[in-house]
Amino acid sequence: EPQPCWSDDSHGLEYLNVVGCHLSSQTSRLEFTYTMALPYAKDTQLSIPFDRGTELCKSMIISKNGILERTEASANRSQSTRERTLPGQPRVNLSDQDQVAKYLKDDLLTPKLDRLSPHMWLLSARNSKTIDTLTQQIVKGRNIIVTEDPELHLVWFYDRIYIKPLPKYLLSHAFWEFYFSGNDSPLSQPSRKRIGKAAQGFIRSYAQLICRKSDFLIAKSTDDARGRLIPKGVTYTEFVRFVSAFEDLLDNEVSPRYAFGQLRLTRLNFWSKIFLRRLAFERVYTQYGAYFARFYGPFAFVFAVFSVALSAMQVVFAAQPSESLDQSWQSFGHASRGFSIFSLVSVALVAVFMLVALAVLALREVVFAARTEWRKYRARLHRRKNLKGNP
Repeated sequence: EPQPCWSDDSHGLEYLNVVGCHLSSQTSRLEFTYTMALPYAKDTQLSIPFDRGTELCKSMIISKNGILERTEASANRSQSTRERTLPGQPRVNLSDQDQVAKYLKDDLLTPKLDRLSPHMWLLSARNSKTIDTLTQQIVKGRNIIVTEDPELHLVWFYDRIYIKPLPKYLLSHAFWEFYFSGNDSPLSQPSRKRIGKAAQGFIRSYAQLICRKSDFLIAKSTDDARGRLIPKGVTYTEFVRFVSAFEDLLDNEVSPRYAFGQLRLTRLNFWSKIFLRRLAFERVYTQYGAYFARFYGPFAFVFAVFSVALSAMQVVFAAQPSESLDQSWQSFGHASRGFSIFSLVSVALVAVFMLVALAVLALREVVFAARTEWRKYRARLHRRKNLKGNP
């Protein structure tokens, strides 16, 4: 089996180590006879799914010098004609490539869900089509909550679903060409591949969220609880032309998270304890009372069952004359006694669990506060040393 043995990134090549072999007639063993290296083209560029004619953001161009710039019209609308910022993100300066790379990673990558993806079949079916449209979300009684965290995109929790708005810069063909496909991209090869696949999967999810014009009108709504999911100035026809290019992408062309559709937050919080070693994937309870209140229902149901069973056993023994108790009744008595002891132990374990959970929550907050204070203290010491060194 040919295997890559080294790479030549400057020419976009990898070399396969091809080994010739034959079966020896004397020893009946496989013997290697020669080794040579054959170059083959490496997949260094990400194919842009949509055409320049269908882009929805025309405020970016690649200059003759190979630099990504804002168009003159968009620059005139900004506060400064020399300002080069990411469309829709005036705090991200295109001149600072390190800042742009960090922002793209924070805005698009889902490292926790990608780590969880090999086990995500326990949470949801491996089907990227299992995404309800925006109208179906409302029919099911879910409020659409806008989030900027890509990890929470398409994660639902009882009566709410979190959806990340479509960034304006992802609608620009020049942006995709410069950062994901161009030779002058400041992103490293692994970064552009990971970010590009995450961007493709993210936009592909919108092809399932918005299937009809009613879905599009919901996405364009400016309701306070919902916000705006699609940038201004985009029509339904333009959106369909743009997003249709992402509909047929395969799962191996997107990041591992987007091989799945909607995810249930309660299941994420449960399996994160096992596979991510985190107490919760996302905290939804900010008060101790709300956190412990979710246990009251299940515990009350179990204790009610125990209470009915113990009361029934007591009534049976009270109604049965003691002189008529044979061997079978004695066995029943031993079982009842064991069940009573089991009930007492269960109550004690529940009480211990509640106390331990409260202690863990309190300790976690104390540790977080201590770490924060320690970082601030070290930062103050560092500033003092700098001031002494540079009077």
